[in-house]
Amino acid sequence: ALEWDPINGHIRTWVFSPHGRVPKNLRDAMRTATEVDEEKRVAPDTNLWGLPYGHFPIGDGTNCPADHFRNMRLVINLAFCGSVSGNRYFMDCPKQFKKFKTCNEWVASDPDELKEAYWKIRGVYVYERAWEKQWYS
Repeated sequence: ALEWDPINGHIRTWVFSPHGRVPKNLRDAMRTATEVDEEKRVAPDTNLWGLPYGHFPIGDGTNCPADHFRNMRLVINLAFCGSVSGNRYFMDCPKQFKKFKTCNEWVASDPDELKEAYWKIRGVYVYERAWEKQWYS
């Protein structure tokens, strides 16, 4: 999960693995996201989600102006050996780790094994604060 909050001066990220560790507030927000009656929807509250995986200050007093982030896009990437997945390789792929000591060695060893790789995405949820919607309505 990612929270981009230029008003409060930060970008924060959370990783919930395994999926059973998703906070109740976020599970409830996703479960009620399609409710027709807006009163029945649960708003996500990132303050209830525990310590973020990453915290990046933006805005005044930082070297990263808040207005640097505009017109963002969501990119879904199969980075088998990226900074997160590569560092977890020995835990997430114990069978492969016995033979190949790095994620990159494993991927290079048999490209056909990964030919049918894909994401199974249950949903993509984008939430906005009600008062922020007024800025561009």
